[in-house]
Amino acid sequence: MLIIESPVAVYDLTQIKRGYLLYAKHMSWEEGRAGIVTAATETRLTVQYHPGIGNVTNHFHIPVSEALIGEWEIRWSADMSQVHGYSIDGDREPGKEGENESGGTDL
Repeated sequence: MLIIESPVAVYDLTQIKRGYLLYAKHMSWEEGRAGIVTAATETRLTVQYHPGIGNVTNHFHIPVSEALIGEWEIRWSADMSQVHGYSIDGDREPGKEGENESGGTDL
């Protein structure tokens, strides 16, 4: 057979879109970074963030292949009323990302 169909892991673009707030930490980083999703495709998220030096912005990419194997901890929200998470442990239920004593969620 010339063509083989196989399942491929992709980002669910109904869950995360351009303009969403996002916090991500790669397993090789000491600290995570918070920013805004500037592009979301099925294979990669692009996040713009302020690195804290002058009037500058920077960006990083999160390939779906790296997220799938657990290299990224990711939290995102459309409007901060509900925070979703994905981590090395897999998907977390919305609102369960670390509820604090006052009932809010810790980012």
